[in-house]
Amino acid sequence: MALYNVSIKGGLLSNPIEGEKTDMANIDRITHDFRREERHLTKVFKALSDGTRQEILRLLEGRQRTVGEIVGNFNLSQPTISRHLSVLKEADLVVDQRQGQNVIYRLNDNALSNSMQEFFGQFHSCQEVMR
Repeated sequence: MALYNVSIKGGLLSNPIEGEKTDMANIDRITHDFRREERHLTKVFKALSDGTRQEILRLLEGRQRTVGEIVGNFNLSQPTISRHLSVLKEADLVVDQRQGQNVIYRLNDNALSNSMQEFFGQFHSCQEVMR
């Protein structure tokens, strides 16, 4: 996530960190991008806030699985697991692919890693650990 430390001088947006000057027309784009990233991270943390969804991610880390295989690891109904998978998919943490009558889910490793780097990278105390 790109963070901006900005000030407005003479009708230009100044980002002293990057040394860039941005006209006022670009403020909307920067704000929109930041809000989109913020909404995405909110979805990711909502998805990660549930223990069942955390366990589903752990199951998918080793290999892709069908919905039936995932359901077999829980004492929950197929519709309940499907709702959990939907939340994970909405957060882009899992990817699904239809193969005949089966839907195969796999962990979206890159999205998970990028989301964690975006969030925790904001904090100086985490930056050393993330290198």
